Amino acid sequence: MDDSFCIRVDVIRDESLQCWTSIGSGGFGEIYRAKHTTLGRDVAIKLLRYKDGRSASSIQREAHLMLQGGNPNVISILGLYEGRVGDMQLPLRSGLVMEFMPNGSVADLLQTLDGPPPWPLTFRMAHEISLGMNFLHHLSVLHLDLKPSNVLLDDSLKTKLTDFGLSRVARSLSKYPREKSEDEGGTLSYMPPEALKSVNYKASKASDVYSYGVLLWSIITGKEPYGGVLSTLVRFRIPEGDRPDLTPIDCSKAKGLNDMVKLMTKCWQQDPGRRPPFLDCVKETEKIFNMHKHGLNAAVYDVLKQLDDDVCSSLRSIQISKPHGGMYEIRPQVPSCVTGSPPKQEMAVGFTKPIRKETFPRPAPPATPVRTTQRQTSTPGGVQISMSNVCGVQIGNNNTMNIVQKPRQRHRTAPSSVGTSCSYSENSQKKP
Repeated sequence: MDDSFCIRVDVIRDESLQCWTSIGSGGFGEIYRAKHTTLGRDVAIKLLRYKDGRSASSIQREAHLMLQGGNPNVISILGLYEGRVGDMQLPLRSGLVMEFMPNGSVADLLQTLDGPPPWPLTFRMAHEISLGMNFLHHLSVLHLDLKPSNVLLDDSLKTKLTDFGLSRVARSLSKYPREKSEDEGGTLSYMPPEALKSVNYKASKASDVYSYGVLLWSIITGKEPYGGVLSTLVRFRIPEGDRPDLTPIDCSKAKGLNDMVKLMTKCWQQDPGRRPPFLDCVKETEKIFNMHKHGLNAAVYDVLKQLDDDVCSSLRSIQISKPHGGMYEIRPQVPSCVTGSPPKQEMAVGFTKPIRKETFPRPAPPATPVRTTQRQTSTPGGVQISMSNVCGVQIGNNNTMNIVQKPRQRHRTAPSSVGTSCSYSENSQKKP
């Protein structure tokens, strides 16, 4: 691209960022969430892995490719990062500062839903991804790593592309090749056959179109392509013509799904020259999405509710209590352990006589001031339990209880008629 298209790239440093939190990692580096003090908003910082110690200014020529536009389906790059991740003891790092996407990626969504999204949302995703890719190709920018984890979701579940052209940026940062990782195995499933066939492979727009076709399959089925298959076999079979299995897709389930499958298979054609341009994909996905547009709001609401429920379920393991000091503390909640019928015994704190289970009617005892009670609970082993004012303890797995009663000691000033044993017992109880 001509230098006349270059735009100014701001360098963002540690003094503008606070509240760092690690939120993930990928093949290119770690990802953090932080608060931008000047903008007053949360941002995502992707730190790039490199080993030659260059500063952020050395990658501006490459990074400007990612700063073109203002397309709603492409992530906004706010600038380049240069700093020490808020810790002066750490080495100097460089990366990209991007807008923070609260709902993660499409890969996260498919995992949370354990399947595909509702059809209106599925078709909107397919359309928005094609719009974003068409925009990048219009700028002569290749993505080269299109997959579910590189399609992010905003608070309305609208999609935005990220990591486009990042492989070029990563290569410009280091004289060393990118280290292998687990992420490489996932990317392999979306690579075109020509990339796996020849070491002299030269990326083109058709390469991204192939990846889009496999991405469509993943969104429609809710699965990862070639799941459970060795990466070495995938690398060998894709150039031979193997593609993700179409049998799980029932085209009668949704209107326009058959047309989407046809588009998918066109995109992953073996011959790059036969794959459609993204402008054609935009036209086709728009037509299909319009068939389901009326149900979009309900679909988005249902999915957002499931995401909220998933977050809430992860918080159910946290118990918040207020100790005597008045300060709130948060601690993991120990799951209850059922060992037969749940124990129901209660001890009245401060009573000199234990409340025992009676097998026959008995006269009501004299009225006694109500006191707070302490309930016995059963918890799994390995947990230390501290109790006070307790005269009975539940032990074993058969819900039996040992009652230990200390004899009352008569005060030296008490009348001689006051005994030293409990006035109530099962053996000495007189009938009324």
